[in-house]
Formats: sequence, C-alpha cells, structure tokens
Amino acid sequence: MSYKFLLFDLDNTIFDFDAAEAAALSRLFEQLNIPLTQDIRRKYHQFNQKLWQMYEKDEISRSELLEAWFPLFFQKLRVPLHGLNPGKIYRGYLQEGHQLLPDAKFILQQLAKSFRLFAVTNGISATQRQRLDDAGIISYFDDLFISEEIGHQKPAKSFFDYVFAHIPNFELAEAVVIGDSLSSDILGGTNAHVDTIWYNPDFVPNHSSIHPIYQIAHLTDLPQLLSNQVV
Repeated sequence: MSYKFLLFDLDNTIFDFDAAEAAALSRLFEQLNIPLTQDIRRKYHQFNQKLWQMYEKDEISRSELLEAWFPLFFQKLRVPLHGLNPGKIYRGYLQEGHQLLPDAKFILQQLAKSFRLFAVTNGISATQRQRLDDAGIISYFDDLFISEEIGHQKPAKSFFDYVFAHIPNFELAEAVVIGDSLSSDILGGTNAHVDTIWYNPDFVPNHSSIHPIYQIAHLTDLPQLLSNQVV
C-alpha cells in the first residue's frame, strides 16, 4: 500500500522560520530602540527553544508560553518595558514573515497532484494561517491542524489522534509525517504509530533514541522517495 496522506510540519520544513524569526527580532529591537547584538540573538534563541520544548512536553500551557515569552526574556536582560508588550509586537512582525525554504512551493505543488497534503503545526494559529496565505501555498493543503485550535500539541499522541479522526477516509498505513524536529514531528509520528520522514538539511547527527523511518536532506528528495515506497 502506497502513501496517500502527507502530514507536513511547517516551521523549518516548509517555511524558513529562522529567517522570519531573525527579521522579526530585528524589527522589534529597532522599534524598542535597543541594540540587538549577536549575544542577545543567541540568548533569545536558547530561551525560546527551551520554552517551546517545555510546551511540547506539556510542562507549560500555551497561554503560559505566550504570556511569559518576552517579559521573562527581557527581565533576564534587565531591560525595562515601560508598559510595552514586546511579544505582541514581535508576533505581528513574525506573522508578516512568510519566507519559504528552497523548492518548498514547487514540491508542494507537485505532490498535491498525487497526494493529500495536511499541515500539522504547533505554531500560533493566526501567524501560521496568514503566512500560508501570504506565501501562496495554503491551497495545496487539504486541511490545517494547528495545536492552538485543536487543544493538543505535538508530539502528544492526542494531537495525532485528533488529526486522524478529522481526515476523511484516513488509513494509518497510508500516512507519513514529514518534519525537521526529532522531538516534535518524528517522536509524534512514532507515538501515533505512523511512518516518519526526518528533514535534516544540515546533516545533524542523531544521538537520540528517536529514530525516523526515512531521512532526507533536500525537499526535492521527497517525490522520488514517496513514489518508491510501498508499505
């Protein structure tokens, strides 16, 4: 039985989230009239990554993540906010960043001819929907599954149970999760007993206990891989 349902992560799988994040952060600090040094960028990335990992592990709620995100970070930097809401400002800028990874639009366009495509993301709902629309790729997806909207997040099995229950004529053996994150996408697919494809363009060594079924370095590898696999 061949694959029919492709469950795509979005950030750093379809979207160049790193580029969008860097641009949004620069615009935020420019608006706040605060110099954005490489050290601050590094600290922000580490802090942000830690919070999202806590969210994935269900250690904090989405509201706690969004409310604590920037105030805590600026508190660590000892920067007064003077009543401003940097998180809201940043998310507004991030929402405008819809840079795609190389070949992403072309590959989605090609795959949509033969497969049913779905987005599965932990990102913020308004941000993801606007970026998909602005990038001109929303029409390639049959449906969007966003953790903020469905009340569960990757890698929880409950997230994927919801997804599977809301895809018409879904068959587990015909589905595959495609994403860049071992701890979110690949572990999530493993938890849900569905095949996985790890998008690993930087050839990062996998020293974890999480093992994808397949691994690719380029999105252009997908059509051939998918056409060759029979499960």
